[in-house]
Amino acid sequence: QQQHNVQNQHTEAIAAMHAVKKQAYDMKAALLKGRLDLVGELFDTGFTHKRMMAGGISTPEIETIYAAAKISGAMGGKISGAGGGGFMFFYCPGQSLHAVRQTLNSFTGQVINFGFAETGLVSWTI
Repeated sequence: QQQHNVQNQHTEAIAAMHAVKKQAYDMKAALLKGRLDLVGELFDTGFTHKRMMAGGISTPEIETIYAAAKISGAMGGKISGAGGGGFMFFYCPGQSLHAVRQTLNSFTGQVINFGFAETGLVSWTI
């Protein structure tokens, strides 16, 4: 549907795509400057624009989870993955992580912690 919207010059969808592209540059700048709260705000803005690209980007379940996380203290979030699976990332400032985690544990799925590292991506094989 996203491709269809671009091919058919769907103005709102194309504007949303440009906004998401700009968000990537803004996210890089925020990370380089260590402005993590801005990352949370950008997640939220990006999620709003992503939903404008095409129908089916989000579901009622995703909307419920996202709203609950924000009410619990998350500044914003991002969906990642496609086709009925994937992840939702949330930026939780200060001590809000505990309340957000407790809220998210009331839904199906698994809560996995992640964090930022100064050295970039760190991974391992088990």
